[in-house]
Amino acid sequence: MIRMATVWERTVDVLRGRAAILAGIAFVTLFLPTVLSAAVTSFVGDVQAARLLASLVSAVLMLFGMLAITAVASDPRVDRGAAYRLAANRLPAAVGVTLVLVIALSLTFVPGTLALIAAGATVTATGMVEMQRAAAGPLALSAGLILVAAALLLWLGARLAPLFAVVVNERLGLGAIRRAFALTRGAAARLIAVLILYAVLVTVLSVAVRSVVGVVLRLLLDSDAAVLFGTSVALAIVSAGATVVQNAFYAQYYAAARERDEAAPSA
Repeated sequence: MIRMATVWERTVDVLRGRAAILAGIAFVTLFLPTVLSAAVTSFVGDVQAARLLASLVSAVLMLFGMLAITAVASDPRVDRGAAYRLAANRLPAAVGVTLVLVIALSLTFVPGTLALIAAGATVTATGMVEMQRAAAGPLALSAGLILVAAALLLWLGARLAPLFAVVVNERLGLGAIRRAFALTRGAAARLIAVLILYAVLVTVLSVAVRSVVGVVLRLLLDSDAAVLFGTSVALAIVSAGATVVQNAFYAQYYAAARERDEAAPSA
């Protein structure tokens, strides 16, 4: 059995020993793209083409960075240059797998959405869902279906935890999904607990940073756009750090799962 405490201890060792490399990769591929998107949102305004382009570029760079971080966290022999080369080589496969999963996972919310529409809910011009005139029965059904979809999404998130580690280290494409399921057998409940704890901690930290930085910037600046941008930069630091920790943890879980599987025949 894989002990999450052991995986976390190994993760801490990686973060300490490879901090400089991980920080450099995170700055270029996670922090800067987020800042770019924040700048477009804050200062460009409602130019949808610019927002879309910035979002696409940021998403690809962030995926590239997650692959590079996974490579560094998986093998102590991998330096920054090798990590970038591995990430570039595996990026097409990672993009393909990610797109397939996004489409498939989006379909899990279709029944709940259809039930919500059937209940009489409407969407306002601002994108808010108006449910005052919705029928109670279909609305309850919609809520139940959406909760089931969210639970399924959480379970799949746990089962796919080592996905990028498989993509990087085993050179698999769509086959990485099946391999990730194999590596997480018997560990779904513990990984779900880790995901929930991670989400709670990141959410609390993000809310605290947003509140404190937002208040300070409003006292110092007159521009709402500048306040929004400054707050986004602070949140980008939190997000980049959390992403590094998450991917390092998943890489170490992958290594532990490999060790478990390799030791199984002789047990």
